[in-house]
Amino acid sequence: MIIAPTEQPEQHAMTDPGELLIKEAREASRRRRLRLFTVFVVVAFVASLIVALTVGTSKPTPQIGSGNKNPKGSALAILPCTSSQLKVASDRSGWHANFAAAGQFREILTFTNAANSACQLKGWPRVHAVVHGVTESLPMTQVLQNARPKMVRLAPRKTASFDIYGGDWDPIHNKACPQTTNGLMVSPPGDSRSVFVRVEEPLCGGFDISPVISGSSDRQSWSTAVQ
Repeated sequence: MIIAPTEQPEQHAMTDPGELLIKEAREASRRRRLRLFTVFVVVAFVASLIVALTVGTSKPTPQIGSGNKNPKGSALAILPCTSSQLKVASDRSGWHANFAAAGQFREILTFTNAANSACQLKGWPRVHAVVHGVTESLPMTQVLQNARPKMVRLAPRKTASFDIYGGDWDPIHNKACPQTTNGLMVSPPGDSRSVFVRVEEPLCGGFDISPVISGSSDRQSWSTAVQ
C-alpha cells in the first residue's frame, strides 16, 4: 500500500517590515499632496474673489481726447503772455486830456494778443522811460485799483490794459517837468523783454503803475500804493 505524503497546511508568508514602511510613506505622501491641493484651491478662490470685487468697485480713468470738451484744469495749458506775441499801444487822447491841468497825468496802455493762441496776464507790467533814444530806469510804484490783481485770459486779437500815472509839473521848483519822453519800454508781467511804444509823457520823476485788467479802457482810479 502506497501511503501518500501528508499535505502540510499552507502557511501565510510573513510580511516584510520594509514593505510596511514603504506603504506608510506612500500614504503619508498622498495625504500631503491632498492637503497642498486643498490649500491651492482655497487660495485661488480667495484671489479670484478679491479681483472681482476690485474690478467691480473701480472707476474708469478718463482718457485725454475721450470727448470731454472742457476737462477740469485745462486752464493750466494757457501760458503767460510774452512780449513777442503782444502789441503795445497808448491811449490816443494822450496825457494832455487826462488830468494835465491837475498837475498829474494818466496814460492808458493796452496789450493786444497778436498770436493765434490764447495767453494770460496777471499783475503789474514794468515801464521804463525813453528820452532821446536812451532808456532811463526810474522809480516805479505799484498801485491797486479797488482789488488785488486777477488773471486776465487774453484770446487772440483781444485786448487788456493798464494805467500809468505821473506828475506833469514840478511843484518844488514851480515849473514844467525838465524832460519829456519820446517813448516807453513796456514789459508784460513776468517777462524780462520789453516792447517799445512811442508816446510823449512829462518826466518829473517815477511812474505809478496799475495792474493789468481785461478790456481796452482802464479808467479805474487807484487808491493804494503797494510798493
